[in-house]
Amino acid sequence: MSAFAQRLPVHYGWVIVVAGILTNAVTVGATFWVVALYITSIPEDFDVSRTALFGSFTIGQVAFALIGPWIGGVIDRGGPRRILLIGTIAMPIALIATSFSQNLWQFYVGWIAVSLARPFLTPIPYNWLITRWFAGRSRQRALGLVTTGFAMGGAVVLPALAWVDSISGWQEVMFVSGVAILVLHGIGTLLVADRPRDLGLRAHGALPVVEGEADVEADEGGFSSSQALRSVVFWLVAVGMLLFFLGQGSVNNLIVDFFESRAVAGGAGLLALTALIRAIARPPLSLVLYRIDRVFALGVGVALAQAIATGVLVANTDTPGIVAWVIFWGFGGAFAPMMEPLLVTRAFGVRHYGAISGLVSMISFGGQVLGPLAGTFFFDLTDSYSIPFALYTGGFLLAAVLWAAAAILMRRTAFREASARAGLRPES
Repeated sequence: MSAFAQRLPVHYGWVIVVAGILTNAVTVGATFWVVALYITSIPEDFDVSRTALFGSFTIGQVAFALIGPWIGGVIDRGGPRRILLIGTIAMPIALIATSFSQNLWQFYVGWIAVSLARPFLTPIPYNWLITRWFAGRSRQRALGLVTTGFAMGGAVVLPALAWVDSISGWQEVMFVSGVAILVLHGIGTLLVADRPRDLGLRAHGALPVVEGEADVEADEGGFSSSQALRSVVFWLVAVGMLLFFLGQGSVNNLIVDFFESRAVAGGAGLLALTALIRAIARPPLSLVLYRIDRVFALGVGVALAQAIATGVLVANTDTPGIVAWVIFWGFGGAFAPMMEPLLVTRAFGVRHYGAISGLVSMISFGGQVLGPLAGTFFFDLTDSYSIPFALYTGGFLLAAVLWAAAAILMRRTAFREASARAGLRPES
């Protein structure tokens, strides 16, 4: 594969970006976006409440979050290719086995298995690859592009799975999802190389080697996970992520039911429309990232856009309110999956990106555990989503405040000195 990679008219890193886009799309579509379908189709089959069903997704998120730091550490030490291979086999088995569930407890067991397999495939493995295959601002652009797959999961995969659900049922949705993951991830894993040097290449955007100096890999600098944990910046970033993804995950999971509760038809179509906007907008926005230096300011803007989207929707579900939600949720959310890798690599470098990203994900997915569960609880209690959606709005606002505070602390002397000791270059 080395000879093939060196003969390509483009840098081989872009092949990995394309593989990441496609595999992220099918994985996220089959394990995240599809939950909106399951919430409406499974309770009747099992004769259970939405809250009882959502408990399985909640426990699954806990399992996903807890295993993340370990997966990240393993990837830091040995690269993601073998991890991707394990996930490529484990995830289809878990999904297909879960499709045979006959009652709620069987579904719980199956979905926990699905959730344990998920971090072997997304998001750390391909984000980690991008941190090695790209350097400098090229890395920002590539990270933005690879996350296009997250939006494609909602814009392309979700409608396809909704069609399968409409003609066959949720069991067939899981079976088809497992087969699609096996095929796409199988191809993607064959194309992946952990580092450019494995194929005799250097990272795209890496500084040229000065004659007489050592060729220092772009991933040399960075905080260790223990150093990051002792930093106030880490906790501002992580708690901000918790609040941000609390709203993101909750709204995406509950929005179809929210619209139904407000007598708005076509909720799944509206959700797919916002995902389509994100998918279309993300490539050009990712190219713009090459010129953006203040990624924390970008994060603040994204959080505020999501706050506006949910706040307007709580107040008004007439046509103007729905249009405003589609625009702000779609275009603002186009940056959403980029936030974690952009903020983590900017603050802490890439040497231990896997472990630090796993820790941030473990904390932030606490929001995705608590947010939707609280939403279904308040709905069962009040027959309305107004209270939880208002709380999600407040969470987005607070996330913006925390990220702004992190940006301020990073400019202080103490953090700059710690960064220098960790071997970070100024542009990192």
